[in-house]
Amino acid sequence: MQPTQFTLPVTLPEDETLDSFYSSTPHPAVDYIRHYLAEPAGKAPLYLFGASGCGKSHLLYAACVQAQEMGLTSQLLALEHVQQLDARVLDDLEHLDLVCLDNIQAIAGDLSWQTAVFDLYNRMAEQGKCLIIVANEPPMQLGFRLADLVSRLQACTSFQLRLLSDSEKQRLLQLKAHVRGIELPSEVARYLLNRQQRDIRALVAILDQLDQASIVHQRKITIPFVKTVLADDD
Repeated sequence: MQPTQFTLPVTLPEDETLDSFYSSTPHPAVDYIRHYLAEPAGKAPLYLFGASGCGKSHLLYAACVQAQEMGLTSQLLALEHVQQLDARVLDDLEHLDLVCLDNIQAIAGDLSWQTAVFDLYNRMAEQGKCLIIVANEPPMQLGFRLADLVSRLQACTSFQLRLLSDSEKQRLLQLKAHVRGIELPSEVARYLLNRQQRDIRALVAILDQLDQASIVHQRKITIPFVKTVLADDD
């Protein structure tokens, strides 16, 4: 039986994989995802939480990419768009190998959605399928009215992700530039971080913009060149 198709289209970023997840030290969530997808039987669902910009969505997208590479079926739902969806979107998803729910805190005020997630959790567990849930807080701090769902979330294998320091963000931005074949000097990376005050995904979009501009104008990416390109967008 195929799942009912009510889902929003999600484009997975090509460079957001398990291998490209950046942390100053290896994060145990990465290995857990790999082992979980390979052998879900007997393993608890995964619950990731942390502040916005700490890499939760990266790991969620990466899990879907990993599932695709393994020939598994998957679905990612961003629950901050809950007002655009009916809770029936979760019907029959237990027939997929992996279901990812992003920003589950968005359903804090909706009991019908909390009930639907609770039911999905149970069905996925019964079928021995993979379920990964992302939130900004631990289960007890989500403000959910359905105590049974909170209990299920507390039973997950849980990992907290932390925000990167400014120096770590700089290294990550330069790493993403290197993967794209872009030479990004340290002073330019620092300038972007200080001027833009945006998350890494937004900064990567700027990187791609600068790369295209540097090709067109045959210029290296320097601070004066960055100022010129970004000034055109103001």
